[in-house]
Amino acid sequence: MTDPHAALRELLAGRLRGHERRLRRFTERDWRRYGDLLAGALRVAVRRRFVAGQDRAPVIRFVASVRERYDAGGHDVDPVLAEALVWAALGERPPVPSSAAAVVARTVLLLGLLEDEGVTDSERDEILAAATQAADAPTQDVERQETESTADPGPGSRGNAGAGSALKSQLGTG
Repeated sequence: MTDPHAALRELLAGRLRGHERRLRRFTERDWRRYGDLLAGALRVAVRRRFVAGQDRAPVIRFVASVRERYDAGGHDVDPVLAEALVWAALGERPPVPSSAAAVVARTVLLLGLLEDEGVTDSERDEILAAATQAADAPTQDVERQETESTADPGPGSRGNAGAGSALKSQLGTG
């Protein structure tokens, strides 16, 4: 199992220390792969709860709920970004470019969805398998090319070095 895959498995299982330990060892390539896997997992989890074309209110309430639970200071998860990530996962908006803020928002949104649904171990495995499949899909390469030209470098780069510490803060492991 690759480190990005194992890190996401640790996150989905709620083993945050193992998740954090794996993140610290990431190379730039690992961060890109992890970002793809995280986006795929969020896409799967969002589509289990929400549907394209639905009213905005449930999404707004969900984002507010996640920010209450995981963003104690109210400064680390931008609600506009978080809502855009949900709508992009539903295919109603263009993909959100990768950045440290997007990684943090995707992480807390995913944690909120999994917590709210009380997913079983087998459902977590299904989400991880679907995330891997989504990350390996040919359209992912096109999306990455579109966002890499305008996005910050990955969270493992100097430009997004704060992603790891921001995640620690959000997950209560820092």
